[in-house]
Amino acid sequence: MGRIVSIETSGGEDPAAKKMGRKAGESSKAIWNMIFAISCVFAVSLDPLFFYVMIIDQDDKCLQMDKTLSIVACLTRSLTDVIFLVHFILEIYDRVQNPKPQTQKNGGNSDKKSKIRKLIDHVSVKIAQKMPWLSVFTVIGFFAILPLPQLLIGIIFYTMKGSGFVEHKNVLTFFLLCQYFPRIYRIYLSAKDFKMINGKWIKGLYNMFLYILSSHVLGAFWYFFSIQRELTCWQEACVNHSKDPRACLNAFNCDSRSTIARNITFLNEHCPLDNPNGASSPFNFGIFIDSLQNQNTEHILFRKKFFYSLWWGLRNISNFGTNLTTSTYVWENLFAIFISIVGLLLFLYLIGNVQTFMQMEATKKEEIRQKIKMKKLDVHAWMSTNELPYDIREEILSSIKQTLKQKTLKQHIDADLHNFLFSILPRKTKTSLKRCLCMKTLKKVKILQGMHDKVLTLMCDYLQPVTYIENSNIFRMGDPLDCMLIIMEGTVWTYASSDSQLGRGNSSMGTTPLRKGDFYGEELFDWAPGSFAELPVSSKHVKTRVKVDAFLLTAHDLYSVVSKHRLQWKKGTQTPAVKFMAASTIATTFRRGRRLRAITKVKKLQDMDDKMLTSICDYTTQVSYNENSFIFQMGDPIDRMLFIIGGIAWTYTSSDVQAEQGIPSMAPKPLRKGDFYGEELLDCASDSFTKLPISSKHVRCQTKVEAFVLMANDLKTVISK
Repeated sequence: MGRIVSIETSGGEDPAAKKMGRKAGESSKAIWNMIFAISCVFAVSLDPLFFYVMIIDQDDKCLQMDKTLSIVACLTRSLTDVIFLVHFILEIYDRVQNPKPQTQKNGGNSDKKSKIRKLIDHVSVKIAQKMPWLSVFTVIGFFAILPLPQLLIGIIFYTMKGSGFVEHKNVLTFFLLCQYFPRIYRIYLSAKDFKMINGKWIKGLYNMFLYILSSHVLGAFWYFFSIQRELTCWQEACVNHSKDPRACLNAFNCDSRSTIARNITFLNEHCPLDNPNGASSPFNFGIFIDSLQNQNTEHILFRKKFFYSLWWGLRNISNFGTNLTTSTYVWENLFAIFISIVGLLLFLYLIGNVQTFMQMEATKKEEIRQKIKMKKLDVHAWMSTNELPYDIREEILSSIKQTLKQKTLKQHIDADLHNFLFSILPRKTKTSLKRCLCMKTLKKVKILQGMHDKVLTLMCDYLQPVTYIENSNIFRMGDPLDCMLIIMEGTVWTYASSDSQLGRGNSSMGTTPLRKGDFYGEELFDWAPGSFAELPVSSKHVKTRVKVDAFLLTAHDLYSVVSKHRLQWKKGTQTPAVKFMAASTIATTFRRGRRLRAITKVKKLQDMDDKMLTSICDYTTQVSYNENSFIFQMGDPIDRMLFIIGGIAWTYTSSDVQAEQGIPSMAPKPLRKGDFYGEELLDCASDSFTKLPISSKHVRCQTKVEAFVLMANDLKTVISK
């Protein structure tokens, strides 16, 4: 085998350790990207809660805040902001540590354009050198993490008393809208980089998520704009119809309103939500009238206003906003146009995904159909080349048709022909095919010539299909020869060379090719009959020239064949291993017969099957006990079972003193040839040998005793098997 070469790198760093470190870093980065993508989804889903914070008090015609909802919205927003901030810092750190190379592009032929372009490129390179972390994505990420909703709500609503909020409500709207789009864009970047959308079911859920999210966001905007439209109406009424516009505007904030009684009748007259007589309203609320009339903007349960707004958004996205009846207010019409465009884009996105999916499915089916067609042609050609019998050909074609009906053929269609056939054929057809392909080759082996067909057939059944890629080493000189190789397709080279010559590709001996029908590893047949020896070693290098399909007969399987058919093994084979095998077979059979006759005299063992009895025989050992020696003394644990095959032993009970004097307390009972002692061990076996039984008698030899012994641990092993 090749020598191990130690490679030293500068700085003492191990390349393998650096590679493992990079892989660990990439894995951690992938996990973090997943966490960040999920946080982006939660962020864009929770941000619209800020639009539900404001509430209209229709009784006092003032604006107040849902403090509980504002706290929940701020906390959830702050949590996602922390994750955004960590990701933002990691991005900057990565850009600083691994700056991307900047290249100046050639400007073209125009002198004026060339100068301007060179100036822009020069400035961009200088900026990249000074601030490698700066990019468009960095600016977007920075703007996305700013805590604008928390600050704006606190500043505009709490600190600006009176008319301050009414005057600055458009500022709040602008910043909430402007910051929401970068956060949505972060989802797109995360999904694009992480490739989190895979599989038709996940894509379908993703499309559904976009619909629900868009409906949720538009419903929240609709709620927020409804409040703004009513505030606008109040503002116009105060300016145009109030005697003291400033005092009227200052009373719009419920928390800052003075305790002096306030006349709100003129607000009901100029901003009516209901017109019972069908008269035209002084103020046209347009698409927001439903939210105001249904008291959606008032102090009601949050789940009611949330689902009402969500349903409004989903309904109008689905019909592209065609049912919306707007006023002449410009921003209201722009909002309606935006709803129509969003609905149309989502519909086109869905149709595009469906069309792409259908095209991919059609293309995939056509590719599979063509592959199946080509595979069938290859199978027909392969069967003709190997001259397979008609019945086996029919079985193979029938198996392919059956696999097509079960729609499982495409799972194996990309495999090479050899593996393809043995992956779809039933066991019976595989067995017949291996016998047909390999029987002739096995009969070429010198030691197997004239071997009984029953043995060769069993060898074929044990063969395993295998494929080797081009230029792969099957055996190296000196490797244990643990299998025999039968070539079916391709070419294998066998040669002998030294390690240095092998590395330069110069062989010290002639190269011998092995092609279809050839084999390697004949030495295993000398080893198999007596597996007491170590495996033979390969005397040559065995290397594939091209891709090779072959069958393997492992040493273990070959030994199993020989063990099952020892008597059918070729009688003319006179190798030392075969002679030893024949002698050992006769001796083993004789010994097993003697032990079987001894143990079957035990009544509890007579009902056991032959396999169990044979296993017990194999575990029994023959022992000898000297004259007057104790085999067991009363009170000893019975750790073995005794089968007498010669001599006499006595069993009796007595005290320790009487036993030493040899005076029995009662008439002893003899154990002669064919008798046994320790039957209690069989009862203990059923209890998993939690505790060994105790001998109730002395067992002492009168003469020299020969016996078979079955130890408790061996009995436990037999029963466990």
